[in-house]
Amino acid sequence: MCKFLAVFCCVASVVWAEAPKPEPAAHAMPASAKDLAGCWKSKETDGYYLLFEPQRARVLTQGRLQFFRVKYEPGKVLFKAHGQTSAATFEIDGGVLTLKNDQAEVFTREAKPPDALELKPWPLGEAGKVPLARVKALQEDFQARQKEDQAVRTDPARRGEMGKVDAENTAYLKKLIGEIGWIDATRFGAQASDAAFLIVQHSGDLPLMMAAIGPIEKDVKAGRLDGQNYALLYDRLKLYMGEKQKYGSQIGQDATGAPVVLPLEDRARVEAFRREIGIFPLSQYLAMFKQMNGGKDVKFQADDE
Repeated sequence: MCKFLAVFCCVASVVWAEAPKPEPAAHAMPASAKDLAGCWKSKETDGYYLLFEPQRARVLTQGRLQFFRVKYEPGKVLFKAHGQTSAATFEIDGGVLTLKNDQAEVFTREAKPPDALELKPWPLGEAGKVPLARVKALQEDFQARQKEDQAVRTDPARRGEMGKVDAENTAYLKKLIGEIGWIDATRFGAQASDAAFLIVQHSGDLPLMMAAIGPIEKDVKAGRLDGQNYALLYDRLKLYMGEKQKYGSQIGQDATGAPVVLPLEDRARVEAFRREIGIFPLSQYLAMFKQMNGGKDVKFQADDE
């Protein structure tokens, strides 16, 4: 990946232990960026593509698809994620795009974006009846996986194992739900469903997150699960897709390292959104975060940032 995007590889931290259905607004692309719109392929790196849209960019490298909010200025594009901003200048000459930051990278225009630039949810299997013996075995398995998930996050001596544990849990869950559907609270109970959520939340796997969000929302609206998990996953997925969060659950850092509430889709209605899914006020959430993080105040990042 290009150096000017490397700053965004880390996931924003949130206070909790830890697909929406985007409705893009009809914003016009700034005139200075009209020639930049569309798909570009790296001349130097195989499988490296950029797709520029009015308010976000898709970046495909090494089979991994990422999204960034973008802001266009004359001859410049600003990439935004997790409270951080990275700027690059651009020049287009004869169908060749040159992006410059601390290095120059060259791309050629692609008439048809590769299929990998389109994000699709992980396919879920049929949610049929599961034998009681298997339900109990899966409940025990998820309990053990949840315990391990937390152990590698709370034990300083084991934090180096976090990536391995998350990857194993993600692969396990994707295979399982492809067979028997989502681990819903009706068939497997709230504890197993919460553990499955935790695996998804820590996976960084966008197709998996998209597959899980609908069933979790259904359980929340039916009163079978706490709405906090839904808010955390919904907001994280929105931000990962280059959009804004709804419930204010995701806390990042600004350029100075200070904690900030990442951009909200409607700050004036955020408390109403939280009430709709039965979770406590954002002001209380931020007070808890402040107490757990050395008394540092959490500010709101400008929602147009």
